[in-house]
Amino acid sequence: MARPFNLEVQESAEYLSKSLKNARTADEKERLQMLWWLKTEQVTQH
Repeated sequence: MARPFNLEVQESAEYLSKSLKNARTADEKERLQMLWWLKTEQVTQH
C-alpha cells in the first residue's frame, strides 16, 4: 500500500528545473528530479 509523502520542498520549481539541467552526476540528477516531481505535484505517494 502506498504512503503519502509528508514533506515540503522549499526550492522553487524553476530553480529545481535549472539545477536539473546543470547537474553532472546521476545521483544529483535523480535527487533533483524527485524534488521537482514533488514540487510540481506529479508524485504524491511513496
